[in-house]
Amino acid sequence: MLFDERDLRVFDNPDSRQYFEEILQCYYSKNYRATIVLLYSFVIYDLFMKLQTMASEGNNKAEEKLAEINELILKNEKYLEVEKKIIEFFNKNCKLYFNRFTEDVNYLRECRHKCAHLKVNDNTLYVPEDYQARMLICSMYDNILSVKAPFIMDLFSIVEEVVEIYSQRIDNISQNSLDERIKNEITKNYLERMTYDSLKMSYKTFLKLLFITTDKDAERNAYGLFAFVYAMTDHIRKNGFERLFKEEDVRKKLLSISIENLENSSERKQSLIELILNFPILLDIIKEDVSLFEYISNEILLNPNGIKYYRLFYPRSNKTPYEFFKDNSIVQQPLYSMTLYDAVKESVDFDLAEFSKILINKVPPYNGFNDADGFMYFFKRHLNDMAIEDIDSVMSIYRRNGQCTGRSRHSTDYQEVSKYLEEHKVHDTSEDESN
Repeated sequence: MLFDERDLRVFDNPDSRQYFEEILQCYYSKNYRATIVLLYSFVIYDLFMKLQTMASEGNNKAEEKLAEINELILKNEKYLEVEKKIIEFFNKNCKLYFNRFTEDVNYLRECRHKCAHLKVNDNTLYVPEDYQARMLICSMYDNILSVKAPFIMDLFSIVEEVVEIYSQRIDNISQNSLDERIKNEITKNYLERMTYDSLKMSYKTFLKLLFITTDKDAERNAYGLFAFVYAMTDHIRKNGFERLFKEEDVRKKLLSISIENLENSSERKQSLIELILNFPILLDIIKEDVSLFEYISNEILLNPNGIKYYRLFYPRSNKTPYEFFKDNSIVQQPLYSMTLYDAVKESVDFDLAEFSKILINKVPPYNGFNDADGFMYFFKRHLNDMAIEDIDSVMSIYRRNGQCTGRSRHSTDYQEVSKYLEEHKVHDTSEDESN
């Protein structure tokens, strides 16, 4: 069997499935001439249906060609003329969308003519070999029949209502908040059917709507726009179209993003942050605008959860992540002690004792209970990594801050550290005496 039940599911309507099954039945019965003739007719029919789909979705070129073909049909023009117009349209506008379109369709047409007409020299009919019929069936199925009708237009005009629906379904702007089903829906329903040119045109439109336009509807639907831009960026990257990001008109759109627009919209700012963190190729473009790059890098790196991306922004800098931490007091937040530790611990100049003292000194003198909790959660887990005198030094600072000693967890934390110090001080003393 060339095709099973699963293979036949690619046909959206029962007529198409029935036509294809008839072709297969002819092949299995070894009626190879009939197979080729039926296959050619079905390919023309399939292309004509795809042309109608494209026209109904707003493709201007498809609309014009469909009107021209329908007029030929009404005038009872020769069927060969209709076939020619259909093939010409896809050959001119979509041949890169369908693999081997020109070569395979031309070969199929040539075989069909041989099967349908007498050989002039000996008044016989051409009989194709089994392998020829099988190859043509498989090629047409793989490269044309199983391929959805292509988009050759700006996507936003088709999905405006879908963008609004997604805006209501998504809770916040982050890669993790995007339901996999939404990304898969966007990819399967739209992106897989788009050519390189239509992807580029659509990507520019969505970038403009998400980051640049002053249109209030666009701002209200930022979540849905983000979903499409994220899915498109991922699709472009996975399908080897990275050069699209470097196209001059796409670069200009990205470099047209203004700091003012980001400042005035937390949704836009977070959208850009999520995109450049997940797709570094966009960050490479943003770097060309020094002001924009510095603004967005500070928005990320001066946040305890973002300092881990330091090397992404400054891969060649002599300054280590730990130096960056020490130079920027705004990021020295005790509540995030463990997060900060994970971000800077691999730096060659990292000093755990110094790091701990910096953070314990940052516990504020009021409203600092949570900060003290965050610090002590980290500190207790790294007692074994510090010298006794350094632990004593940190705890001396701890005891002088009422926000550390006045919280509910103080007794438990303090007893745990005190017990550790007692045990290890005794151990250290006994070692000294033995020496």
